[in-house]
Amino acid sequence: MKPFALALSGGGLLGAAHLGALRFLEEQGVKATAVAGTSAGGLVASLYALGIPMHRLIRVGQEIANHPLEYFHLNTVGLLHELLPKLGPPATGLIQPERFVATLLSLAPSAETTADWNIPTVLTAVDLVTLTAVAFTNRPLTPPARGAWQIATDQPLWLAMQATMAMPGLFAAPRHKDHVLVDGGVADTLPVDWAYALDPEFIVAIDVATPAHIEANRLGLGDVLGRSESYATDTLSRLREGRISHLTVRPDTLNVPFLGFADYGRLVETGWQAMKETWPQIADL
Repeated sequence: MKPFALALSGGGLLGAAHLGALRFLEEQGVKATAVAGTSAGGLVASLYALGIPMHRLIRVGQEIANHPLEYFHLNTVGLLHELLPKLGPPATGLIQPERFVATLLSLAPSAETTADWNIPTVLTAVDLVTLTAVAFTNRPLTPPARGAWQIATDQPLWLAMQATMAMPGLFAAPRHKDHVLVDGGVADTLPVDWAYALDPEFIVAIDVATPAHIEANRLGLGDVLGRSESYATDTLSRLREGRISHLTVRPDTLNVPFLGFADYGRLVETGWQAMKETWPQIADL
């Protein structure tokens, strides 16, 4: 098969659909030669590039979905510092995801930095101090888009993963040296252009972020934060991906709430089914 890259979108918990889609490729004996990911897609991209089998990742994901409060904690210390700033740095998000990220990284205990990715990889984030987008990568790259970009190589894996998933206001944005890093979806939720920069022969984009209509009285905090970001980033992504030839797989993730952990299994299955339906086109390429 020709060398191809994956572009994995953000989407919060909807990112579970990525796991099903990649499991289908794994069952066909097919592996991408490069991967770019943002937010939830960035987490999956990192673990994919570390060579973690999808069945193991799906199993761990199910455990997290069954017991989310064991992996995501209220950022009580940071929130206290918001009220009493002399005690220390204020909160950069409501929820601390360190245990969640550490659990994912425990699947590859010998991996420490982005240099340990086995294939060309990009995870995106945004630095709020310098107001520039950041590409964590293991390759020397030229930014594919206009605007200010930082290329970050040989960085701690925990930093790249926690940064790419740090949805503004919800998950704590990691502070590192003189930087505060948030979700790459702020810049672009479907990094087709970064996948293209990794020089594949073709690109398969998996877009799980398809917010459905929701009743006003059902909008909660997570929905407000998630859908507000999606409005801007989806528009940016459509504009940018239109310049690059690629094939897009869109799993049916409609009507899953932002924190719909009970829908985890269905999301994995819908990702598998969407990739199965698109497989003949990918095989032709």
